[in-house]
Amino acid sequence: MMLPLPKQFDANEIFIIISTVLSWAVMFKLRRHLSAVTINIIWIFNVFLALLADITISVKPYDFYYTIDHKSHELFDVLLHFATYPTLSYFVVTFYQHNKPKGLKLLFYIIFWAGVAIALEWISVKFHVFTYTGWKLYLSFFTYLVVFAANIWLSNFIEKRHPYKATSTSRFN
Repeated sequence: MMLPLPKQFDANEIFIIISTVLSWAVMFKLRRHLSAVTINIIWIFNVFLALLADITISVKPYDFYYTIDHKSHELFDVLLHFATYPTLSYFVVTFYQHNKPKGLKLLFYIIFWAGVAIALEWISVKFHVFTYTGWKLYLSFFTYLVVFAANIWLSNFIEKRHPYKATSTSRFN
C-alpha cells in the first residue's frame, strides 16, 4: 500500500524537508567517531522508538498527538520517522563518543541534549509537524532524557564489540 502524498503542501512539509536536508548535511560534514555497526543500530533503534510512540500514545485510547496534518500517515511521516528523527540521536552519540563525559558532566550532557530536543520539538509544533491533543512539551523533556541515556548506553555496548577504526581512506575521518 502506497502512502499518500499530503493533501496540502504547507509549512510542516517544508519544515521537514529543510530540517532533514540541514541535519543530513551536518551529519556528513562531521568527523565520524562511530563504527558502521553502531550507526546502523542507533539509527534503527530510534526509528523503532518513533514508530513505537506513534502506535502507542498517538492512537486511541490515548490520542495524545498526531503528526503532520492528520491522524493517518502520509509520505512525510515516513521521511520524519526514518530520515529526520534519528539524526538528533546520531549527534548525541557521535559527540558523546568523541568526548566521553563521565559523572556529572554526562548528566549535564544528557540534559543539554534534551534541551536541544525540546527546542527543536517546540519549533516543530509551531510548524504543525506535531499537534498535541493531550501531550505536553515538558513530558517530552523527560522522554528525551531516557532516550538519550539509552542511546549512549547502547552505543557504548556496541562500540565495545565493534569499535570504530579510523582509516586514512575513510571519507568521514
